[in-house]
Amino acid sequence: MKTKYKMLVISTLMTATLTNISHAGSSGYERCWGAVAIGPNGHAWSHSYSSENGAINSVRNNCNGPCSTIKTFYNTCGSIASAPNGAWGWAWNGNMEAAKSEAMSYCMDNGQNCTPRVWACSN
Repeated sequence: MKTKYKMLVISTLMTATLTNISHAGSSGYERCWGAVAIGPNGHAWSHSYSSENGAINSVRNNCNGPCSTIKTFYNTCGSIASAPNGAWGWAWNGNMEAAKSEAMSYCMDNGQNCTPRVWACSN
């Protein structure tokens, strides 16, 4: 009985390790950072950075003017939606369409006519 338990533990650990390796392979880093950002004059996104600061610096450098809202994520997708009244929502999810939909839902909690403004995936 102990042998079966040990094999189960080893199998579980190997599966977890291989799952992390597969995420690392897609961008080349164990943690692939990304960021989405919006500001009064535009938006920006970044993906596949080895550090959170790298992803943030990229959106700051690529936003048309200052980005007042910056959100980061890793090994997933992120999205920001906004409304004409200034309401906004942000979400992350392993699926791009789900991230956009969730961001829209959060935006609509405080605004109308929300639109996905920016999205990216880092995995």
